[in-house]
Amino acid sequence: MKTVMFVCTGNTCRSPMAEAIFNKTIPDNLGHLYCAKSAGIFAQNGAQVSENSVAALKPFDIDISSHRAKQLDLGGDLEGIELFVCMTDTHADHLLSLGIKSEKLMVLQIADPFGCGLDTYTLCAQEIFKKMPEVFGRIGLQNEH
Repeated sequence: MKTVMFVCTGNTCRSPMAEAIFNKTIPDNLGHLYCAKSAGIFAQNGAQVSENSVAALKPFDIDISSHRAKQLDLGGDLEGIELFVCMTDTHADHLLSLGIKSEKLMVLQIADPFGCGLDTYTLCAQEIFKKMPEVFGRIGLQNEH
């Protein structure tokens, strides 16, 4: 199985939402080929996901309440990671500096909702949903949702 790794700063807001949205919206007949994971460049391992991230995804019948933050670890086997999907150019630049090749990077340009109200998190989730077809297209899948 190939992995799409969503990357943000703390892995408590954007990237966990993107991971869950990817896994929820991937076409059923392709779910056995790809899965999404997420990590943060400066994440505190084990930190709880933001309450507003959980609340923003509830209307979509997605529950990320059990998610715990994970720091991006490039020391492991990277072979299974098909694509790193970064929330901003800053995240992509950091991965480039660590030796990740540009052809394995994609940037969504999703602003950090950390510290904002639920409305901002909801807009963030909606923006991620809108950009998911681009992610599927980048790995050669067509999303029919």
